[in-house]
Formats: sequence, structure tokens, C-alpha cells
Amino acid sequence: MKAENVLHQESSRAARFNRFMRARQRWRRVVAPFMLLCAALALQTLAGVSPAATEHHYSRGLYPHIARGFAFVNKSVSFSIAEAMMTALLMGLIGLVAWQVRQIYLRRARMKDLLLSTLLSLMWVTGAGMMLFLLLWGLNYQRQLLSENLHFERREASASEVEAISRRIISGMNRDYEKSRANRAIAGSDHLPLTRSQLYQDIEASFQHEALLIDARGNSSGESFGPPKAIYFSGLISRLGISGIYSPFTGEANFNAAQPDFDLPFTMAHEMAHGHGFAREDEANFIAFLVCTKSSHPYVRYSGYLNSLRILGALARVAPERYRAVVATLGDGPRADLKARTAFWQRYTGRLSAASHQFNNAYLKANRVRSGVKNYNEAVALIIGYYLSREKLADDVVDSD
Repeated sequence: MKAENVLHQESSRAARFNRFMRARQRWRRVVAPFMLLCAALALQTLAGVSPAATEHHYSRGLYPHIARGFAFVNKSVSFSIAEAMMTALLMGLIGLVAWQVRQIYLRRARMKDLLLSTLLSLMWVTGAGMMLFLLLWGLNYQRQLLSENLHFERREASASEVEAISRRIISGMNRDYEKSRANRAIAGSDHLPLTRSQLYQDIEASFQHEALLIDARGNSSGESFGPPKAIYFSGLISRLGISGIYSPFTGEANFNAAQPDFDLPFTMAHEMAHGHGFAREDEANFIAFLVCTKSSHPYVRYSGYLNSLRILGALARVAPERYRAVVATLGDGPRADLKARTAFWQRYTGRLSAASHQFNNAYLKANRVRSGVKNYNEAVALIIGYYLSREKLADDVVDSD
């Protein structure tokens, strides 16, 4: 009897020990991906503590080498690698879910075990994905502000200065619309008067020759990181309200090929700015404005001016009594294009675009851009700072360029 009790006790101890070891093993499986995620968050926080150090060591030090590596591959592949990867990933996820449902249905696996396995996989993917995102590109969100690197004036513009800048932009837009219209008439087309290859080459030339960006972007003049690529499923991303997207995992600038032609140059330049290491949306918008308006082709300049009309919102806030008079100077051609843009995006407005908007807002805030999607419109401050610093605009600035 005693022997049986001893055997029973030993068996109980062995069972408890086995349960303890299994529980410990499960915890280890959870702790490792959790620690990886914590390490990624710590790296992001550390980079944000000293933007100057991040600027020097990452944005101007490590990142250009990463971009060159991606460019070596991307220049030899005409389609979007990122889009192909996302398509394959989506198909793989659908297949995985179908397999798991089948396993549960056939009672080959318990739902609890599959859910735990899926949760662990998600933790690994999240932690590894965030760390990879930060190292490949995402730390650029924590670099020094572009306005600091370019030494823009830090003061509020007067109402007269905002009005003068607004008139300058509208004047350039009207002028370049007419010039591009003449070019299109000669070419016999109302559409994009350049091939996409020519458009990229023109924008790239502006990138390389703009004096303000040669130092600010952190790579030497004459260096290219590859052309933007059209998204095959542009109709789908139109429903998401997306005009362009930069893929940090493949180093590719992608654009929505379905959007109106007059927005293509600006969108391409915006995504190319991301590729040069400027992650914030206001900075990418400002750089797109800068390189487009410095282009040698009037159509590209027109796109840059047209997409900088956010300046009118600033004018309406500081000088509402002058707003209508300035808006009245908009030409009929640009007005028609603005209406065409609104009509295009309204066709795709719905739940998908609203969800995409909320996701983008959360994404930007997760990367410590406090204003979220409002950051796009904050390019106005950079445009005003640029004109103030470059032109030293006075209240009596003339409307010439």
C-alpha cells in the first residue's frame, strides 16, 4: 500500500513538473516576440530623444546606403515589388485561414491551440515588422525638422505677406497652365504631355539641381533612388482614397495611375521625397511643391502650384476680407481641374476611404506625428517659410516671379 502511495505521489509530482515546464515553455514563446516589440518601441523612443543624432547617424549616415541597395533592385524591375508582395501575402492569409477552418472542422486541431499559435505568429510579425520598418526607413520620422535644416524664419507671416504669397502661387499656376495648354495643343492631346518616363526624368532633374535639397536630403547631388511605379490595382487604391504610397520594405515610390493627370507630377514627387528620407507628410508635400515648381516643364510646374493651393486656407484664416479677391484671380482652366479632381475622388468616397483615412491617421500618430493626417496641410507653413526666407517678402511684394 505504501509502495502504491509513493508511486502515486511520484506520478503527481511528475505531472505537476510537466505542467510547469509546458507553462514555462508557453511563456517563453510569448516573451520573446513581446521583448522584440518592446525593443522596437525603445529604439523609436531613443531616436526621438535626439533628432539631431538621428539626423546625423541614421538619415544622413545609414539610410542613404539602404536606399541605394533598394534602388539597385528597383531600377531593374518595372512593376511594383511591394504590390506583388502584398498580393501574395493576402492570398497566403486567405489560404491560411481556410486551412485552419478545415483543421477545426475535421477535429484535427483544437481551436484554442490554433488561436494561441496565430496570436504568437502575429506577435512575431508585429515585433519583427516594426523593427524592420524602423531600421529600413521609419526612423526618418524622428529626424530633425526640415524647417530647421533649411533655416527657415520662425515667425508668423503677416496678412499682407500671406496674401502676396498666395497671389504669387496663383500667378505661377495660371501662367504655367496656359504654357502647358499650348504645349498640349501642339502635341494634339489634352492629357499628360509627357510620357511617365520623361516625367520622372524631369522631376529627378529638379531633385538633383535644387540647391536647398542638396544638403538637406543627406545624399550627394546626382544620385537617384529609382523611378516611381504605377500601381496595377489603381482602381482599388482609389477606393481607399490613396493617390500614392511609399513602401519602406522595398524602397519603392508607388502612385495611383487612375488619378487625374495634372496631379501625377506632384504625387510622384511626393513619394520620391519619401524615398529620399523625408517621412513626414508636410515635408514631402513641401519638397514636391519645390521640385515641381522648379521644373523645366510648365505642366510639372503647374501641378506643383495647383497642389499648393492649401495656402488659400491660411489666407482665409488671417485675412478673410482679402480671400475672395485673391480667389477671383484663379484662371478658368485651374478651376476646371479643381472641379475634375473633386469629382474624381467623390466617385470613390465611402466606407473604405473612411477606414483608410482613420488607419493613416493612427499610423502617423504611432510614428509620433502628433497632428496625424492634418500633417499634410501643415506643408503650408513650410511654403510660407520658404517664401519669407528666400524673398524676404515685404507688405508691398509685387506679383512677379
